[in-house]
Order: sequence, then C-alpha cells, then structure tokens
Amino acid sequence: MEKSLPDKKRREILSELEKRLSYSFRNIILLETALTHRSYVNENPQLPVIDNERYEFLGDAVLGACVSDLLIKKYPDFSEGVLSKVRAAIVNEKPLAELACKLEIGNCLLLGKGEESSGGRLKESLMANALEAVIAAIYLDSGFTKTKSFLKKLIGHLLSDDSIHSQYFDYKTALQEFCQKKFKTAPVYKIINSCGPDHAKTFEVQLTVADKMMQLGYGRSKKEAEKQAAQKAWEELHHE
Repeated sequence: MEKSLPDKKRREILSELEKRLSYSFRNIILLETALTHRSYVNENPQLPVIDNERYEFLGDAVLGACVSDLLIKKYPDFSEGVLSKVRAAIVNEKPLAELACKLEIGNCLLLGKGEESSGGRLKESLMANALEAVIAAIYLDSGFTKTKSFLKKLIGHLLSDDSIHSQYFDYKTALQEFCQKKFKTAPVYKIINSCGPDHAKTFEVQLTVADKMMQLGYGRSKKEAEKQAAQKAWEELHHE
C-alpha cells in the first residue's frame, strides 16, 4: 500500500522534527511511516496508511550495527563480552525513550484514540520503538554511513570514555596483561591502611609496577580500592 503525502499541517509537524533531528528527508513519506502506530492504522482502515512495525524491526538492527561499529573503533581494548554489555546498555529501552523524549517524537506520532487516551505518547516502549523506526527511515533514505553519522551525534554522550570505562572496563585484567607484556612482571597490590567501623571501612591500597611506579587506590572494599589504583596506573601508563 502506497502512503499518501502528508497534508500541509502534518508537513509542518514533520519539518519541525527534521530540524530537531538535524536531518532533512529526501522522501518524507519514510518519516511519516516511521511515526504511524498500529493503533492508528487499525482505527482508520479507510486511509492509505501502513504502520511502523517493520521499520522498528529494521531500525533495531541498524542501531545495533551502528553502535557496534562505533564501539569497536572507539574501544580497541574491550573484549567481545564487554562490547556486548555496553551495546546492550546503550540500545536499551530506557535511554532510547529518553532520547525520543528530547526529540519530542511523541508529539509527532499518529496514534489511535484508544492508545492516545491511555497515555501512549508517554510510554517508554512506544517511544523507544518509534525512535528505532525513525532510525530505519533515515537508513532507507540515505544508507548506513549517513545513519551512523546521525547516530554518532545523537548518542555520543552515551559513548563517553568516563562513564563506559568506569562501569565496564576491567582495569585490573587489562593492567596485568599490559605489564606482563611490557615489563615481564605483574602489578603488586598491598593494603597499607584501613579505617572506619566494620560496616563502613575504607581501604587504601598501594599498587607497584615493576618496582618503579606507585599508585594509591581507595574504596569501601579491597576490590574497589584495587580497581581504582589499577585505573590510575593504566591511565598513567597509556598517557606516557
């Protein structure tokens, strides 16, 4: 079924969304389809419209491929397992819904009256799916390279070094492998102090690498303190 061109008022709504997306569609019908919910199609069988579910399916795949490409180039030290965890966190429903909310995609959706009355424009799942459909529309309009460029701008803050490294990167293992290769020896961790009551102790760990570098780490557990020291050592060695 061919979808008809949107009317003037609808074009204005789509044009404003294009500005927020920083992307101009060559084929605006693709964007209109991406924003058409199944409930609207079901309640308007007389209209030449199709829903966005196939676009959601495609957008999910395109998003996963783009994020994988960006991550594998940005974090060459990450294992397959870590990359998978980071990707899963980024393409999760909640962050996608938050992005859709910032873009005000909910205000642009075509919903059936039942879905509208039940607060469909605020549902995280519906918003996340709509964003995936929009991603598919951009992909169909311009291809993988431009879609990846669009997503890099859209989710760049989710790929930041600080948040991802601190949450997912195994500094102790990475440091040990690096030191074994460069210095032919493993880093040594030593608890040099602990203070506070048993239920809220703070540990201080000293890290030595090849008898010529030291870092201190602090944490509520030995593991946490060692991780902090390892991160400091890793960053210093790679800065050098």
